[in-house]
This record gives sequence, C-alpha cells and structure tokens, in this order.
Amino acid sequence: METICRSIISISFTYCGVVCGVISVDDKFYIGINPDLSPKGTLVQFKGFVSKKQTDVNNDKKLLNKVNVWLIIHGHRDHLDDIGKGYLRDKTVISPNRKITEGLSCLNNIVLNWGEEQHFSFDEYQIAIKAIPAYHASNFIMQKIVGKVNGYQITITSPLQTRIIYFTGDTILYPRLTDYVPQKIDAIFANLGAVKSDSFGGPFTMDLKMLKQLESTLQPKNIYPIHIEDYSHYQTTKREVTDANYKTLSVGEMISI
Repeated sequence: METICRSIISISFTYCGVVCGVISVDDKFYIGINPDLSPKGTLVQFKGFVSKKQTDVNNDKKLLNKVNVWLIIHGHRDHLDDIGKGYLRDKTVISPNRKITEGLSCLNNIVLNWGEEQHFSFDEYQIAIKAIPAYHASNFIMQKIVGKVNGYQITITSPLQTRIIYFTGDTILYPRLTDYVPQKIDAIFANLGAVKSDSFGGPFTMDLKMLKQLESTLQPKNIYPIHIEDYSHYQTTKREVTDANYKTLSVGEMISI
C-alpha cells in the first residue's frame, strides 16, 4: 500500500492570469509557463498596434520563485514581460528561440524545435516536455512575420500512472494539429481570443468553433480555455466561453489535474 500511495501523482495548476500558470508535481517540482505579470491597465506595444491589459494577475512571488522550469511559447509581451523576465533568472527556460532570453542570466537556456523533447526526473517521476507545432496566424505570410511559436505537451510518469497536459500556445486549429498529440489528454489549456479575426492572416488564435473541433478530436478529460479577454485586442469574451459550457479559470485559482 505504501508503494501505491507514493506512486499516485498529485498535480495541481495555479492560474496566474492571461496565459501564465504554474504546475506543481507533488509540491516538489514546478513548471511555469508564460510569465506575463504586469498589472491591469498596462499598455503593450505589438507590431503595428498598442493593446491594453484588461485583467489582473496573481504575481505570487512565493509560488513563482519555486518554479524549476519555465516554458515560453513565444516572445510576445502578453506571454513574457519585464516582470516575468525577473523570474527566469537562474532557472531552466525552454523556448522556441534563444532571442527570447537574450541578456538574461538563465541557468539553462534550452531551445526546442517542433517534435523535440526535454527530459527531467526527480524521485520516482519522469517528466517529458515536448514542443508541439503552433501556427499563430491563418496564412503563411503572417505566420512567418509572427515567427516561431511552440505549444507544449507535458507527460508526467510514475511507476503506476501517466498524466498528460497540453498547452496549445497561440495557434489556430490547422490541418494535422491533432496528429501531434495523443487523444484523451488529462488537461488541455487552450489559447482562444480569436485575435484580429477580420485582419489579413486572421484569426491569429483559436475561436470557439476551433475549440469545439479540437475537443471533439482529442477528447480530453478536461479542457480549460485561457487567453480570452485579458487584452483589448482579444475578441473572444468570457460570456461566450461560459455560454458554450466551458469553465473559465479565475486569477489565482488552483485546480487538480
């Protein structure tokens, strides 16, 4: 019985706002993603426009300082800002390109190309982090302008269990996306927003129709839409998401996976 109890994986996810959160494995190993931690009202310059942050964040220093490995999906400031960069110091950081952490004193700066994996272990657990293709626009020209974007599949294995978590990153639902990840994932954190749907190359992120298709194909045990109305250029609303029978996470909320 003692062996069985030790092998049951205890995993939680604390939502810090926008697309930032922290996974805890048995309160011993922590994986953070996309530390955008500037306060509500911050104006952020993107290519060709300025967007205003419309929601609060949970800048929980005690939790964020515990992170062992940070995952960055790409270098836009709604995924990594100056406050967030402070938490990357002396940490292992995984990203799609080295420029994202240029000038920062990271412990390890790991670039993962699509399909590549990085492995970690502690106690009896094995953790595999795999870069999943993400297309942050709906045509090739804008995809090239936006640059490389990663989704991440996290597989956590103990002697008796395996849990799989998938962060889609900023992507549309493109042909063959679902070929890269398994079915019946334990949890998907899906970036919505339907960003700039009426612009050339839009939408730049998934809309609710795409989310429904993703859910139907992958059949995850749980799916959590994020990246909803945190900035003024995001077009999907929380009301639309809840009306579609999806759970939205509150800033600071912790869920079990």
